[in-house]
Amino acid sequence: MNYTLSLLEVLKAVYALTFLTVFSVQDYRRREVSDNLVYLFIGGSVVFLAFTVLVEGLNPYYTAFSAIVPAVFALMHAAGSMGEGDVLVVAALTMLYPNPSPTGLQTRSLLPPIYSITMYSALSVVVLSLLHGFYTTVRYSELLKNIPLKYRLVYPFIAKPMTIGDFVNSDFYYPLVLLQAGGRGVEAVYRLHYDIREDLNAHKETLRELVEKNLVSRDTYIWVSYGIPFMIPLLVGTLTFMLLGDTVLLALLGVLLGFTPLLSP
Repeated sequence: MNYTLSLLEVLKAVYALTFLTVFSVQDYRRREVSDNLVYLFIGGSVVFLAFTVLVEGLNPYYTAFSAIVPAVFALMHAAGSMGEGDVLVVAALTMLYPNPSPTGLQTRSLLPPIYSITMYSALSVVVLSLLHGFYTTVRYSELLKNIPLKYRLVYPFIAKPMTIGDFVNSDFYYPLVLLQAGGRGVEAVYRLHYDIREDLNAHKETLRELVEKNLVSRDTYIWVSYGIPFMIPLLVGTLTFMLLGDTVLLALLGVLLGFTPLLSP
């Protein structure tokens, strides 16, 4: 079916992509986004929500189903694995696209739009992690041999090696290898995740003290994670949704669940 691109959809697309582009740049450079811009984005999304309700109406059951996504993000934030800005932007996108649009660039959209956006975002994270993992495994194969097998299999996809000297002068990197003085000298504690609310300065101070006591060298490598600035995947996911709707997502679900979805409404 051919769709007519409505003015409302054009305005929403320009609005969302403009803000998400700015957020992506901010998130990449300093791992946080402007609170004022986030609040402005939410306010504008509320206005678009009101217009959408007037033009298309609103299904309360569909809306409740859509609200599950920002609720999950809120739980992830409470667990320390997601920033507050990420949660608020996802909530704004949920309000911006409360219904599958009857007009627009999408070839189809049956699922709540926020599901498609977040799933495409997650897929982009997976692709990026795989590329990073391949590069890291090839380049740092010798360093990987020095860590336990469990972490050797995972670290290439989520982390990179960095000298202690570089780490203490860096911003926004979280150590996955914690060095601490023990009865047998310096001991390494390995981990697979971190809490974004951790005090990075405390980690850096511990390493500085170990260096000052000549227990470790500034050139010693530890594995650190920058994470993935989630605003960038959200931008990719939103753009993919605008172009493809949920066609690709439904096709993937069909493969996983063993059925063939109808690819045209």
